[in-house]
Amino acid sequence: MQDVDLDDIEDVSRSELDSDRLETLENGFDDFDDVLNSSSDPITLEGDEPPYQIIDGRHRIYLARERGYGSVPAQIL
Repeated sequence: MQDVDLDDIEDVSRSELDSDRLETLENGFDDFDDVLNSSSDPITLEGDEPPYQIIDGRHRIYLARERGYGSVPAQIL
């Protein structure tokens, strides 16, 4: 995995996301930073150059932006 600037990842609209999944990420048992940095379920992106397309991790990327993060750990296919 590598740190990827959030500016280099496609935009995600809240209307595209599942409210229950957002609620779980925000208030669930696991700390958001632990979920964000999970090596067993990494954010997965695709593309040769920015903006990278999101394969897995839309909700985490959205919340990271909302919380003011500059980058997220991700794997790029």
